[in-house]
Amino acid sequence: MKCVVVPIEEGRDSAWAVDHVIGLYRQEPLRVFLLNVQPPLPHYVARFIRKAELQAFHRENGMRALERAIGRLDEAGVPHADRVLVGRKAETIVDFARKVSCAQIILPKRGAGLLPSLGLGSIGGQLRHLLGAGCDICEVY
Repeated sequence: MKCVVVPIEEGRDSAWAVDHVIGLYRQEPLRVFLLNVQPPLPHYVARFIRKAELQAFHRENGMRALERAIGRLDEAGVPHADRVLVGRKAETIVDFARKVSCAQIILPKRGAGLLPSLGLGSIGGQLRHLLGAGCDICEVY
């Protein structure tokens, strides 16, 4: 069964990705992973917080970011697994995609302008650089 990873960022509209995944799922069964990557707190802050509290903090924020996408997939009857990880965004997405042997990572289209057209300054560009030929990146709008 084909596996897709859908990174969802806080404060970004994920409707495009969810609609795309629903369409793909209707064509063939998929394993769908919704993924939110939380940035780690600075060490000078994190050292004063118990590990369990820090994990709960990241999990709560990540699940809040995934909430709308989870609801839409549930409503459409698309089974999915939800993950909240902590780390550097692009590297964490790549590590997770490799771990679950994904076939695609669903991302927004590149923005307009010089830097995005060169693949610089975007998560998609960073993922392309890190992945090489290991995983397909599907850009949708």
